[in-house]
Amino acid sequence: MGHAPEALRRFASVGDYARYHSHLSERLREIVIITTGRQRPYAERHHVPLGLQAGLTRAEIDSLLAGMVPPTFSATDAAVARYVLEFTSGKPVTDVTFQALRAVMSPREITDVTLTSVYYVALAMVIATLGVELENEECLQLELNWQRKKNLRK
Repeated sequence: MGHAPEALRRFASVGDYARYHSHLSERLREIVIITTGRQRPYAERHHVPLGLQAGLTRAEIDSLLAGMVPPTFSATDAAVARYVLEFTSGKPVTDVTFQALRAVMSPREITDVTLTSVYYVALAMVIATLGVELENEECLQLELNWQRKKNLRK
């Protein structure tokens, strides 16, 4: 993406918004990202540890990675997961799912869920198409530690 610096800058700004400036809690953001990135090694490798750090259990993460809504989820968590599962399926989101999401989230939050998922769909496609290699464990641990410190300062 560095061959198109202006495009990279603009694309990265959407990612920055999705990760650090939306109205989603850390937990909801990771539910969106893990659900969107299921079956994508890059997303799983980066966001499973962040999901655990955000309070998701390993069983909940495994359910999301399998394309299921965990039975332990609150109404809000379940509505978000179901919406993202439908949204990323390539089919329209059902009215029932959208109404369940509207019952627990503001229009701003719904927009943030949608745009976060859109960003990670696009990122997954870019990574897969351009053959981006996964970072080693040391780099991933640095990222996890940085994220932990960033969240403690909030």
